[in-house]
Amino acid sequence: VLLDSVTHEFRTPLTAIKASAETLLSDAQLDKPQRQDLLTVINEESDRLNRLVGEAGEVAQLDSHQLQFRFEIHQIREAIDIAIKSSRQALLRHRLEVNVPQSLPPVRMDLERITEVIVHLLDNAGKYSPLETPIHVTAELRGSEVVTSVADHGPGVDDIEQQMIFEKFYRGRDQRMIIQGTGMGLAIAKAIIELHGGKIGVTSQLGRGSLFYFSLPAA
Repeated sequence: VLLDSVTHEFRTPLTAIKASAETLLSDAQLDKPQRQDLLTVINEESDRLNRLVGEAGEVAQLDSHQLQFRFEIHQIREAIDIAIKSSRQALLRHRLEVNVPQSLPPVRMDLERITEVIVHLLDNAGKYSPLETPIHVTAELRGSEVVTSVADHGPGVDDIEQQMIFEKFYRGRDQRMIIQGTGMGLAIAKAIIELHGGKIGVTSQLGRGSLFYFSLPAA
């Protein structure tokens, strides 16, 4: 099932890489800007292929319960700060607004994995939101849980899709042909959060954006 679901996503970057390489090898008349454009395609599509391989491998490890976790006490702000740096390309044309109180209690978590969850949420917000619109990152204490959220001003998710959006390989019906993706990111995020004893969800209205959130027990 995993291989069948990602075959098309593997083929797309491979096709672009092969076409660019063949043009470079066969056309001696290319000028420097043209060669640079083709090399840029090869570089970007190679990065995309690398991410795809990584996500497919991670899904396989999660399914077989082989993914290793290193639980330690951290502040959620640590994961948020690292994730923002990792997602800077996706957030380049957006205004980021961060509200994380210093007084939040720490949580017991795998810092790398929780950072990965936030990166998935930030990257999605950047991809699906109109350019120049704000993306809001907040964290707050609710009862005995630290709740982190990422809100955008994208197209929103209808009630039916909200029930399916965290399933493996699911992608929004209206976005499949215009936004690149594998449909694995949110499923990976859900599995990671649940293995931390937390919950993940989304609230959204069509045309008014989405708010993705996850909770972790306070230490």
